[in-house]
Amino acid sequence: MKGNKFNKILEQHQQRIYSLALYILRDKHEAEDITQDVFTRLWHNIEQVDIEKVSAWLSAVTRNACIDKLRKRKEFSQVEEEHQVTKKHEEPAGNLQHQQLSSWLSEAISCLKEPYSSLIMLCDVQQNSQSIVAQSLNLTTSQVKVYLHRARRELRNHLKEYTHE
Repeated sequence: MKGNKFNKILEQHQQRIYSLALYILRDKHEAEDITQDVFTRLWHNIEQVDIEKVSAWLSAVTRNACIDKLRKRKEFSQVEEEHQVTKKHEEPAGNLQHQQLSSWLSEAISCLKEPYSSLIMLCDVQQNSQSIVAQSLNLTTSQVKVYLHRARRELRNHLKEYTHE
């Protein structure tokens, strides 16, 4: 029974959790590790997790694990962190315009303070419902609406800087 429930959740949410971790960490291998850790935690806590709130639980655990990873990463040299950012941009030439827009958007989102960057990621990029995001970030739905409005306004301002350089 535990295995069936777990496998169903894994199948439904694995890609979304990996995408969230990859977006936050910007490192494929670390995102894979975090995804595995999150689902390991789910396995150990599956009986305590409300099936109707599992999406919010997974998002919150992923976000917190990524923040922990980023804090540990900051303990290393600034050179290592810069290497990760440049590594992200070493993609083969393709749709240059799309890559530039994606780069601007990623940089603009990373300039936002918390919880704004998480709200943009969870609501707009991953398109989670505001109620699920509220549960994930321990906010009320009203707070999510207000903060999301502010986050989008700040994001627009940051993006204007990139397009008017």
